[in-house]
Amino acid sequence: MGAKSVPLKIFVKYLKSIGLKYIRSNASHDLYDYTDPGRKLLRPVTVDTNYKDVPITHIHTNLKTLGIDKKDFSEAIKDL
Repeated sequence: MGAKSVPLKIFVKYLKSIGLKYIRSNASHDLYDYTDPGRKLLRPVTVDTNYKDVPITHIHTNLKTLGIDKKDFSEAIKDL
């Protein structure tokens, strides 16, 4: 995946498509996690809602938290 930001709406749509749910807001950040107790993340995925587009560094950090490959992510958002 090249250094390219993704629109906030697309990124949130992707998170929901893989089973994450909105948990709560913390200042300008929305937090997402799985609702199934057996599938909880060590730390929630954080999305800064101040940005129109999610910066690539935030995407990479969140993908690492999720254990998802950048290439798989790029392929998945093509359909959104």
